[in-house]
Amino acid sequence: MSLTSTQRILLVEDEPGLREVLTLALEGAGFRCEAVAGLKDARQALGEAAFDGVLSDLKLKDGSGIELLGWMKEQALETPVVIMTAYATTETTVEALNLGAVDFITKPFRHEDLIATLQGLLAAAGPEAPPPQDLGELVGVGPVMRKINALIGKVSRADTTVLLTGESGTGKEVVARLIHRYSDRARGPFVAVNCGALPEALLESELFGFEKGAFTGASATKRGLFEEAGGGILFLDEIGEMPPALQVKLLRVLQERRLRRLGATDERPVDVRVIAATNRDLRARAEAGAFREDLYYRLNILQIEMPPLRERLEDLPVLAEHFLRRFCRKLGKPPMPLHPETMAVLAAHRFPGNVRELENLMERCVALNPGGPITRDLLPEGLGALPVEAGERSAPLGIPPEGFDLEAWLTALKGYFLRRALEDVGGVKTKAGRRLGMGFRAYRYWLAELGGLDALPGAFPWPAEFPPQAVDEGGGTEPSRDP
Repeated sequence: MSLTSTQRILLVEDEPGLREVLTLALEGAGFRCEAVAGLKDARQALGEAAFDGVLSDLKLKDGSGIELLGWMKEQALETPVVIMTAYATTETTVEALNLGAVDFITKPFRHEDLIATLQGLLAAAGPEAPPPQDLGELVGVGPVMRKINALIGKVSRADTTVLLTGESGTGKEVVARLIHRYSDRARGPFVAVNCGALPEALLESELFGFEKGAFTGASATKRGLFEEAGGGILFLDEIGEMPPALQVKLLRVLQERRLRRLGATDERPVDVRVIAATNRDLRARAEAGAFREDLYYRLNILQIEMPPLRERLEDLPVLAEHFLRRFCRKLGKPPMPLHPETMAVLAAHRFPGNVRELENLMERCVALNPGGPITRDLLPEGLGALPVEAGERSAPLGIPPEGFDLEAWLTALKGYFLRRALEDVGGVKTKAGRRLGMGFRAYRYWLAELGGLDALPGAFPWPAEFPPQAVDEGGGTEPSRDP
């Protein structure tokens, strides 16, 4: 897309340093940029001149990007808007898309990514999105979850089947409920069934219903879940476990929008949207003949793949704090922050149960904690065992018999993970910061504070490597001395 001098961008950013840097980046890319510091100035600028696009921070000192979008909608201004934010939830994404935003970009970001976003989106208006309602439970700050949040807003209005894939515990039912919440079927029912939890005969009667006398024990006519979900959404969890005979019947219902109850001679119409979920590779199962290929393609019109928690560690601190706040409220306890050592243990855990495992873990910690920070001893035994690398010990973390210097160890631990994250992402500091739940500036600050990359420990710092300092009678400390 070639830029011309007519492409004017209104930048709304209340941080002076970032506003100046972004202005230089936009002008260097060929845009004509006018920068303002807040909501009031943005309204004035939009009322006095025409712009081709708006780039606004979500949180402003005198308001928010959402308020700006709402005002623009009231004024019938159809200027495309890109929202910058360090924290995007499904609620804010859906609300912003509905009010006219064309995309979210998550801080910290590379300037070239921002320029590419603007160049790719200014040519078209944003997608229609559903109305905002209650806050969703899909929490995340990383780019993967940002895209999924935006995708939910788009998919919810497309009244067709959706296939949700991903490991168990990644939040597939949460996504299904959010799609229902933001869809035109929100006033209809949301009916969920686990296809792998019921035997074939019972699953068939549950899904399609039966007439009186259809089989032994059928003493009365019963509507199936397809009919119960009429006007709403039917969520078929673990669709990969559905028996082949039922796959045929399901395919016919999806194609014809009609079903026949067990024992009935006539078909009846159904008005239901189907969302299916699986932790299996349905494409591979279809190619192997274990799942009907035609049904797979019928279900896979729209697909959302949920990533495992271990592949979005930048979301781990935010998720942990989210669950801690929820269970503190639920159990009537005061706020409980995570101790840095506990966070280090969680970051080293693989979380085979994904977000569901973390949720249960945080509930356990809140229930067992009488008050104060969530410390390592509240975690299940063995959870703190870190991955074994060359030359590393595999014993769980603990306090050495002779004690240790906690402050020095925490500093070394922070340095270890700063270095480890940087190595894992090929030396890109922005990505390293995201893996640790911090922005580029915070990562760069801690890196400099600890003496630079060469000063960071390459191997995991064990507590025993940090002998305690001797405490003198006046309450101060002095280095411990060998006898």
